[in-house]
Order: sequence, then C-alpha cells, then structure tokens
Amino acid sequence: MGLPYETARKLEELYGCHEKEFGKVVQKLLALTLVEMGFGLAEERAVQGVDIDVIAPGGEKLSFEVKTSQSAQVTVQDKDIQGLESRLNADGYRPLFAFIFRPHYLGDGWIIVPAGRVKKGTHNAMRLASLDDGSLSREVNARFPELVERTFDDLMDCRRGTALNMLKGKYGI
Repeated sequence: MGLPYETARKLEELYGCHEKEFGKVVQKLLALTLVEMGFGLAEERAVQGVDIDVIAPGGEKLSFEVKTSQSAQVTVQDKDIQGLESRLNADGYRPLFAFIFRPHYLGDGWIIVPAGRVKKGTHNAMRLASLDDGSLSREVNARFPELVERTFDDLMDCRRGTALNMLKGKYGI
C-alpha cells in the first residue's frame, strides 16, 4: 500500500521547492507521523547518527535509519548498519530502515524493513518492498498523507533552506 496520488503530487511540489532539504524534511514528517501514532519521540537527529528513536505505547524502543532516494535504488552503507547496531547494543532499540523512493510513492510509500534483512550495498525499491515490515508500514502510509496535507502550506511558504527551521519552530521537530 503506497501513498495516495494527491500526497505524491504534494511531495513532488515540496521536492521542487526544497530539493536540498527534501530528505530531512520527509524524515521529520515521518517522525511527526510516528508521534501522532502514539509513539514517544526519544530523539530525531537531523545530522550524525541514527535518524529517529521512538518508544512505542507498549514500551518497545524502535530506531530508524531513514533513506530517501531520487531513483529506484538506494545505497546502504556500513555506517548506516553500524549506527543501528549501536542503538540496539547500547539501549535495546529495535533497528529498522525506513525507505522512501521518489518514483515509487504511489506503489510503495514508506517501506519499513528490519535492519537485519538489509545488507551493505545498493538495493532496488521492489526488492526492499518484498522485505517490508508490513503492519507498521501500512499504518505509517495511512497516516502520513494527513500530516503532509497539514504541513504542506507552511512548507511551501518558507524560503529555500528554511524548511527544517520552520518545522522545528512550528511543529517542534
């Protein structure tokens, strides 16, 4: 289950307006989506380290490395895998990758894959979709469009290079 056409269109507009920040913008929108799903935000890192740490309502800790791609492929590096392993070993966070591919919004949307299923190297979107976590991805993809809709005008109204500051100031992320 991917994202609705209208959400994909709005993401494309956001990409056109905030191309250099786009990956971090959608990362922050994913973090906000998780918070709205009831997860407690432990940390969202715009630089260095694993991207998002959350705590589920039942207490399970999840750590996400977010990867955005402008093509049908994405590269996973050793540092991505090692960062997730460090969150598992240090604090018991379940390591996950969250992928979003610009050409595949409609078909796949967010693809959430347990880190143990992803090795270093270049991966095709379709292959990663076959490794998807399932229920978590479906819930994220069901809720993400509403968040894109709610933040869209604010993101489109801010100048290039200021989207991350706007999200922090207005939405606390």
